[in-house]
This record gives sequence, C-alpha cells and structure tokens, in this order.
Amino acid sequence: MNSKLSLPIDAGMLVPHRPPLCLAGRLLKFSGQTGIVESVIRPDDIFLKEDGTLPSLTLVELIAQASAAVKGYDDLSQGKEIKKGFLVDIREIHFMGECREGDTLHIRVEIIRTISGFSVIHGQVERNGDVLAEGTLKLWVPEGSESQ
Repeated sequence: MNSKLSLPIDAGMLVPHRPPLCLAGRLLKFSGQTGIVESVIRPDDIFLKEDGTLPSLTLVELIAQASAAVKGYDDLSQGKEIKKGFLVDIREIHFMGECREGDTLHIRVEIIRTISGFSVIHGQVERNGDVLAEGTLKLWVPEGSESQ
C-alpha cells in the first residue's frame, strides 16, 4: 500500500476527469470496493441550469466519477496507474429529489463485480441524509487505458 495516501483525498488525483468536467470533490472513505465521495455543487458548475438546479442525469455522472475515485484510490494504493473508464450502461436509476448550487452531496458507491473490464456499480447520492438518486451502472475499463 502507498503510505503517502490518506483520506480524505482530492478526487482530482484519482479520476481521469479534469475541470470543468470533474464533478467529484474528495474521497472521504474507502474500504475494498466501497467508498464515499463528497461533492459540492459550485456556482461555476457547467451543468447548472439557470434556476441554480442540477439536472437529475448529472447525478448519474457523479456516481460514475465516485466509482472512478474508489477504483483510482485502490489502484494507487497498490502502486498501479489510474485507468480511464467509460460509462456504458445505466442498468437502473431512481431520482427522488433535486439538488442545487451550494449543496454538499455524498455519493456512496460499491463495485459489485468486475468481469473482463466491465464493472457493475451500485451508487447512492445523498444530501443531508436524504437520498436524491440511487441506481446501478455498468462501467468499462479497457486494457491499456492508463491516464496520460
């Protein structure tokens, strides 16, 4: 394990995304294939609508980026390079609320299984303990996809 890694850690160090598309803020907790990522909806977020709300589908991207942060932390802690992945399927998603500029969100993710580069992820987006979205995604990390 890389002893220089400690939580919380800036998710920008763990995901291949860069501003303005990096929505994940900090990885707060990590345990094996699970983790919690914090994200604060900033006024300069490119996805914000004019009324200051975030489109619900953006929460799907937050779950995907949170899972990338968990995987990135796991890889770095093992001395591996972070790989680029792709969201390839939304298996199931439920939206129960909306969020807006200034909200602090906690995204809980669990990598359920990984086979041949495909991972099934379960994620939940919360604000102050209220679930705003929950669902299952499929991500693909092709061989040789290390971030440059």
